[in-house]
Amino acid sequence: MVLPILLTGCSILTELVAPVANFGLGLYNADTYVTKDCKWYEKVNFSKSTKDWIRGQAEVPQYVIDDLKQIAYNNDLYDELCNE
Repeated sequence: MVLPILLTGCSILTELVAPVANFGLGLYNADTYVTKDCKWYEKVNFSKSTKDWIRGQAEVPQYVIDDLKQIAYNNDLYDELCNE
C-alpha cells in the first residue's frame, strides 16, 4: 500500500512528518492552540433589550432553549480556557 503511494509521488507522507515528529518528541503544546482559538473566539453577551425580550416571551421554543444552552456552554469554556 505504501509503495504505490511513494511511486506515484504522493506527498502526504512528507506533509505528515513534521506534525508526527512534533507530537512524538513532546513538542506539541495544547496551550498554544487554545491561545490561537481565544484570539478568534469571543464570549457571547446579549444586550439588555435581547434579555428583556427573551424573558418577556410567554413560551420560549425548545430550539431557542437548546441554542441558549449551547451559548452558555461555550461561554463557560471560554471563561475556563481563555481567562487565565
